[in-house]
Amino acid sequence: MNVKLLGGVFFVLLVCVCVAGCVGTQTPTETAPDALVGTWVGVENGLLVSYDLTMVCNEDGTAKLSGSFSGGGMSKNLNANLNWEYVSGNQYVGKSGDSSLAIYLTGDTLTITVNPKKMGIADFDIDYDVNMKRSSGAVSTATTTTTPTVVPTTTSPDAVVGSWKGTEDGVVSYELTMVYKADGTGVITGTFNVMGQSKSFTKDVTWEYLNENKYQALFGTETLPLQLVGTELVVTLVPSKLGVEGLDNPLSIPTSKV
Repeated sequence: MNVKLLGGVFFVLLVCVCVAGCVGTQTPTETAPDALVGTWVGVENGLLVSYDLTMVCNEDGTAKLSGSFSGGGMSKNLNANLNWEYVSGNQYVGKSGDSSLAIYLTGDTLTITVNPKKMGIADFDIDYDVNMKRSSGAVSTATTTTTPTVVPTTTSPDAVVGSWKGTEDGVVSYELTMVYKADGTGVITGTFNVMGQSKSFTKDVTWEYLNENKYQALFGTETLPLQLVGTELVVTLVPSKLGVEGLDNPLSIPTSKV
């Protein structure tokens, strides 16, 4: 995500329930009308904005958008019910009341196009794409007259055991390593580089399994939410609480097993 745009768009995900008429230009491709059915996950980390979003689209045209995001010193939780329908090519539309949102599907990437100025969030008139990826979470596709059952992504209690690493090279660069042991202990180490200023930390933690694909790591009075999304372990943390001064907003950082 272009960091220059981040400051004004921390509410970009709320457009699904409160903004009408944000339409972007996409290369037309042909998709099946029901190709949107499934679970979609978007995780974004930035100096000013971060979010962890899940959208579940059901066969009956209903959808649930949930997750958390932060920006500009504010943090919000989202839990919205939507209706969706196929338009043509690779285009769909999401609706909530009189509001609508253009949605495009290309392969396993779902794109929501927004315009911050039309949304009244920021004073720059530019179309901006928010991308989400299809999750391994399954949605029932059986033909039935009842509402399809969403099957949550379920993991084993010890699925986080091992070493995990995440890196980012940008205005805010970081290298994060997490090691979780079978006995419930672990260590998190990392280095953040902000405008040439480097800050490192090491924290001994304990960890525990919560439910489905959710875990948490604990140190002192702090709790770091953990979530397995496909093959990635996403950790949500506030860098300043780890000793990285000046970064007070939560970041959701995807890590891969090493």
